[in-house]
Amino acid sequence: MVKTAMAALVWGICLAAQAAPLRLPASKEPVAQGGSVTASAQGALIRYRGWLLTVDGAASEASPDVLLTSAEAGQAPQLRVGTMRHALPVWSAFELVKGNARLRITALPGADEAATLLLDFGDGDYRIVIPAMGIARPAYPLLTQRFPGADLALLLQDGRRVMLPLGSGRAHVFGEEQAAPYRFTKIKR
Repeated sequence: MVKTAMAALVWGICLAAQAAPLRLPASKEPVAQGGSVTASAQGALIRYRGWLLTVDGAASEASPDVLLTSAEAGQAPQLRVGTMRHALPVWSAFELVKGNARLRITALPGADEAATLLLDFGDGDYRIVIPAMGIARPAYPLLTQRFPGADLALLLQDGRRVMLPLGSGRAHVFGEEQAAPYRFTKIKR
């Protein structure tokens, strides 16, 4: 009986340790309250409250906190923080904390076989969905149904990333002609 209870305690501690977020050092510079997304070929740069994320090989002048690589057929999306690499199979999540800003990255089933990434910044501050594969324009309105609460989609369109604000009722895509950042602020839920 004692061995069983001890084994259960050790197993519970291991699960709790796995669920603990990875903590990154806080930035010494002032943290802007809003964020931006800049499309860059097939990738994008995402900045939010001190975070810098690169998606699918986007080049950055500063060292990113997180490098994300979308899923390919039969492969899970990849996450790299410093020297640590982590695969994100469907229905798995990885949580990070930098200063007092949280980031949760979840791999969800996509419309095809490749997983879609959902980035949750803060406590429901802003949500970005990143499908691994292209989506036909007529299916854009379905993104809000498939990913409720997502504020922005980073879509692959004609071989490059574009930004589609969700929930606004209009399907206007940004980033097709320019590399200007799409700016956003915290969303009150």
